Amino acid sequence: MLITVTAFAHHKGGTGKTTTCLQVAGFLVKSGRRVLVIDTDPQANATLGLGIHPDTPARNIYHYYSSQNSPDTDPVSLASLIIRTISNIDLIPSHLDLVGAESLLYQNPERYEILAREVASLKDRYDHILIDTPPFLGQFLLNGIIAADRTVIVFSPDSFALNGYENIRLILSDIEEILNKKIQIKMAVLNRWSLPVSEQSFFSKISARFTRQTKSDQTEEIKHILEDQMKREVGLVIQVPESQQVGLSNRRGMPLAFSHPEDPAAKAFEQIAQALDQG
Repeated sequence: MLITVTAFAHHKGGTGKTTTCLQVAGFLVKSGRRVLVIDTDPQANATLGLGIHPDTPARNIYHYYSSQNSPDTDPVSLASLIIRTISNIDLIPSHLDLVGAESLLYQNPERYEILAREVASLKDRYDHILIDTPPFLGQFLLNGIIAADRTVIVFSPDSFALNGYENIRLILSDIEEILNKKIQIKMAVLNRWSLPVSEQSFFSKISARFTRQTKSDQTEEIKHILEDQMKREVGLVIQVPESQQVGLSNRRGMPLAFSHPEDPAAKAFEQIAQALDQG
């Protein structure tokens, strides 16, 4: 199969970008694929979500980035940072120290492609390499998108979702113009945009009957507008329902593919994994 690198991106926090990355990794591994997750976010949520405390590994992606900018330091390879997690997903962990490496990158004339150089050397070891990017504009987000063959954009259900897409589209356009690199958006994921009927509260069901336009109605309207726009401009749009099991899965360090594969959200993540696996 064609080995691909996928970045999960959005410059806004709280969209479920990291969750989507980890849950998709779980279903890819369950289907027999060899998967590496690269955590490029200083918050290290992907590292924690795979059951690894950021302080546990002796080295992390901070050491890779910082070694690329110091002539007095032996280069650290990405391959030397890989650890196996309890779900059999390989991980290059992150750490809060990564914050200190960003200023160093501005001194490097090849700063946009530091991650891409080494990611290419790992392709023969994996079927999928998934990059979790940070939720803010900066060198790590740009490095993650540039190192990837394709990008998955994840949206959360709020009134700023449409504006968020316009912003990230401008970012991708700037990357293409500056580096002459075409950025492929593989799909859009609408995360937590609906709640299964079984999990809706009694109050929300009753109150919806008596209000002309509830917050839920407004969110639904935004969802339809965003979904229509994504289908026109991206093509593939997958909606992930809200689920209490997702948060529990992240805290336990075990993806839903192994703990609750029948959960409605798990089914959506499995659909995303299958779409990525098909190329």
